[in-house]
Amino acid sequence: MAERPLDARRRDSELLEPQRNEQLRRVDWRFLLRNSEEPRVIDMAPGRDSEALRLVSKPAGPGEADLVLAGFPTAAVLRLASDALAPGGEVVCRWWGPRLAGPQRARRQLLRAGFLDPRAYWAGPLPWRTPQFWLPLDSPAAVARLLTVRPRRDPVADTLRRPWRLARRLGLLAPIYVVARAPGGEEDAAGSGAAMLLTGGHRSINKVVALDFQTGNHRAQAAIKFARVPEAEPGLEREADVLSRLAEEGRAVEGVPVFRDRQRRGGRVGVVEATIDGDSLLDRLTPQSFPEMARRVTDLLIEIGGKGPGAGEGTSVQEHLERFESRFGFALSEDQLAALRAAVETVADLPAVCEHRDCSPWNVLLAVRDRPALLDWESAEPDGLPGLDLVYFLANSAFVLDGALENGTTRESYRRLLDTTTPFGKIAAAETGRYCEALGLDPELLPSLRRLCWMIHCGSDYEHLRLAAAGEPAPEDLRGAPFLGLLLEDLESASG
Repeated sequence: MAERPLDARRRDSELLEPQRNEQLRRVDWRFLLRNSEEPRVIDMAPGRDSEALRLVSKPAGPGEADLVLAGFPTAAVLRLASDALAPGGEVVCRWWGPRLAGPQRARRQLLRAGFLDPRAYWAGPLPWRTPQFWLPLDSPAAVARLLTVRPRRDPVADTLRRPWRLARRLGLLAPIYVVARAPGGEEDAAGSGAAMLLTGGHRSINKVVALDFQTGNHRAQAAIKFARVPEAEPGLEREADVLSRLAEEGRAVEGVPVFRDRQRRGGRVGVVEATIDGDSLLDRLTPQSFPEMARRVTDLLIEIGGKGPGAGEGTSVQEHLERFESRFGFALSEDQLAALRAAVETVADLPAVCEHRDCSPWNVLLAVRDRPALLDWESAEPDGLPGLDLVYFLANSAFVLDGALENGTTRESYRRLLDTTTPFGKIAAAETGRYCEALGLDPELLPSLRRLCWMIHCGSDYEHLRLAAAGEPAPEDLRGAPFLGLLLEDLESASG
């Protein structure tokens, strides 16, 4: 088989976001490999993965490859792969259509050819779409987790579980990726065990999460978050820094992930944390449950806020204001800018608390005894402002319940939330009042804190628009930014 040349390749940063996202997700399987750095590759199976693989690898010569991509592992294919690999290198054999006993036959062929530790993964759930997960077929714990949590409350999925189990036993699932290692090289303990990859989200900047199921255990021992693209690495580094600092300063509470280690895989940063099992709050959030869910999350934020500031200094609010004005100032009137500057001055001397800065229903798990746990600390500020996380959570909960995120009506939903005579407005007023009383926060500061919340989050709008445009966003796109709309709604509601 001819090698596919890997020179004259484009880098992933040269692609527009939709193409970049689609391409890179095809090769998320690279986070199942042992190599810590960008691999040297020989591609023996040109196809849908090949163009994407060129974005995240370097070309190799015979006998020096860290990775060989091949098709179904026949004896002839494996002889070529063995000659191409460096000692300890890995071969990835993948095929698109069902093959009777395919994974079992592939493992036998690999072992017969002298390869070690063959592991089979199903890239699911739909073969005609980019995978949302890579499931290790030999891990009963990973299989049980998948069948338990995905999808939930879906009668159609329930009827498909039995035929899926039969297809798994017969080896008829597809597409399948089988990974094995050539003899020699150094053992890498980080690559051992059976990892299940979760590759959700809609942007290339979304993280890849590996749930590490060690042999003999019935639950994942660790969750490892990997950056798919370079732009995602600073957030992961920040998460590791914040979580380790909170633990060192005695400011962590139950419901805050426990940081364990840093890793590199495929040239990208990874952060290892203890797993937190539970149900997504998003799955349990209804208009009827909203008061109780809001109460539980408020209790957690009160507990986090009660730990007080640490030894360091966070980014000042003045820096956020200057950044906002440089990006969005043209979209506000002079009176609105003056009101925003006044809000910054009003809260400048408040005692610092740890801000999560992405406290939304999709980042909250209901763990043991339905106690909330906050995931994804990539945007966290250990010396931030009180109240902002609660504002963000209450607003996003209302958006979910109103269907505002899908319909593009977040501003209208937020307007109702600010009205304390509406059902959701009453809940928001009760919980913010309880939060202020618990932390000794003057309720008169809440309007200023709301404005600062949306001003700070406008930074996320800017970064998403910049990523989509592969450059500086157009003014008309900035004017339509969702968080800017919420900020304007808050300013206009005060002036009206």
